[in-house]
Amino acid sequence: MEVSDSHLYDQPVETVFKFFSDPAMIKAKFEGVGTRNVEVLECSARDNGYFTKTVREVPANVPGLLKKFLGAWNTVIQTEEWRQDGPTWICNLTVEIKGVPVDISGTMKLHPEGKGSVNDVMITISCGIPLVGGKLADFVADDTGHAMDSEYEYIKTHL
Repeated sequence: MEVSDSHLYDQPVETVFKFFSDPAMIKAKFEGVGTRNVEVLECSARDNGYFTKTVREVPANVPGLLKKFLGAWNTVIQTEEWRQDGPTWICNLTVEIKGVPVDISGTMKLHPEGKGSVNDVMITISCGIPLVGGKLADFVADDTGHAMDSEYEYIKTHL
């Protein structure tokens, strides 16, 4: 299952990238979209890039069939490895939902577009459990799409 979108911003890459690289802005972004107990575990410059690792609790409106796997609040650990290629920032990310048997990974590409910038996001979700695995992956993909939309709106509002 894949979830993708292109987020358009009126601001340049350098301004938007702060929402992915500044610990205070990362924490405010996640709290601003309704998550709780947000911790920025690591946020550091690396050779030609940047690394972040966060943990937070994310709400979920879980249907009965999936309550065995997901709770009303779920702990999410997210890592982002950014590298710079000219004016473009490229990210490989992984997301772990503690105790939930899904694999979540993806890419982001934040690049200039006219006077602003665009962040192309693609997330892949899979689950190897027979029978309910597809429904679980579909639910997580739908939730991921909503989270992407919320983060996009938060960033646009706070630029």
